[in-house]
Amino acid sequence: MEIFGIVIVVAIVGFIIWKSFGSSDASVSVSAPAPVKAKAPAPVVEVRKAPTKAQLSSKTKKEIDDLAKNEWGITLDARETKDKMIAQFVKEAKAIIKAENSDDGDGEEEA
Repeated sequence: MEIFGIVIVVAIVGFIIWKSFGSSDASVSVSAPAPVKAKAPAPVVEVRKAPTKAQLSSKTKKEIDDLAKNEWGITLDARETKDKMIAQFVKEAKAIIKAENSDDGDGEEEA
């Protein structure tokens, strides 16, 4: 009788193991996770900064004049001293940036 009890216990344990692990296709359905949509990157806004006096001080008068004219559309008086050219350039560049920022912010002025 003792062997008969052991056979029944082994059969029950085997059945439980078989149900848990053997037929996982029928009882548990595993699906792949839904693809995650990547957020569109925020538009890149180019921030235009006026050159500093320190940056301009390392340049020659000719380089300052060319930079002002070609990249900023500012005409400087080359007869002035380098320090006066730098001061004028920085002042006008900041005015341009301020005007650009005030135009971009509202959007209501255009009709």
